Amino acid sequence: MRISGPFNILRLLIGLAVIPFAAALVGRKADNPSNSHCSRVCMTNIVTQVLDSMVAHNPYALPMAPTYRATENSHPAALGMMTSWRTITKAGPPSLLAIDTTNGTAYFALDISEGNDATESVLRGRLKVVHRQITEIELFINRYRGDHGFSFSAAELPTNYEVLMSPPANRTKASRATLEALSESLFATSSNFSVTVGDACQFTELGWKVVDPGTNGTGSTDPLGCVWPSDHPTDTNARVGLVIDEELGFVVTSGTIPGKVYPYGNISAFIPDAMTSAQEAQEVWIEEMNALGIMPLLSPTGATGDTLEVLQYYNGELQAMQINVYLSGPDMTSPWL
Repeated sequence: MRISGPFNILRLLIGLAVIPFAAALVGRKADNPSNSHCSRVCMTNIVTQVLDSMVAHNPYALPMAPTYRATENSHPAALGMMTSWRTITKAGPPSLLAIDTTNGTAYFALDISEGNDATESVLRGRLKVVHRQITEIELFINRYRGDHGFSFSAAELPTNYEVLMSPPANRTKASRATLEALSESLFATSSNFSVTVGDACQFTELGWKVVDPGTNGTGSTDPLGCVWPSDHPTDTNARVGLVIDEELGFVVTSGTIPGKVYPYGNISAFIPDAMTSAQEAQEVWIEEMNALGIMPLLSPTGATGDTLEVLQYYNGELQAMQINVYLSGPDMTSPWL
């Protein structure tokens, strides 16, 4: 090898220095987590990072994609402008965590404190992760029954969800195709997918095992069970298969449901427009109460329910149904469509 002159020697020295530096870069690229698959552990860690960042009031510590989509209670906003990173003071591990490693998505739900542990709220969220960077965050904070339209219990949520996170070890897991079909059938106008409801299927709305006292407080005191009703609200634009957890059998589906908030005894209840018989019964009851004049009643008001509905399915049966709603004004749609 012929090397002459100071500039050639300098080029050689620079070249020799660049070779190990380039090799080091190649090594780092191979190990770069942003280019590798995100496992269940990886997804769990990212969910934990999100919750920790809320308590720290620092969304800027998160591994966000260069461009991301985000909503809070259906309102699009940058994370630094969201209430979650301003008011949440305590957020432990999720009481329910569904992970879809195929789609890189996760759904979580838990009780949180916004400064007063005596009046906790419920936080629900959906994440999408690509190359270990967050590309989507969809959050809902329900603070009391009016946000949902009827149901709410931050206090009961951890206990009710705990059993769902520990299904029987000897269960028969559903295939991904079956779970996808379940999601597609939930808000469909028609479906050939037949659903068998398990004897111990747990039905909750915003953490609460729903008890319907009736308009006069004389209804049942027993929690309602799961049903697969023919009059379930439909949505031709439903977002299906948002999270499909093949390990635990969870399926997360979103529908946007029009309806009305009616007076219901001395409280109120959101009744979807698809449930015409229930709405008609409330209209009759309102007329009766107005004639008696014994209590002030909320005027029936149009509303839209933005839902993230969670189902759990294994052993060929529906094991859990969670109807989680956040209400907004009438004739609304989802910013995710």
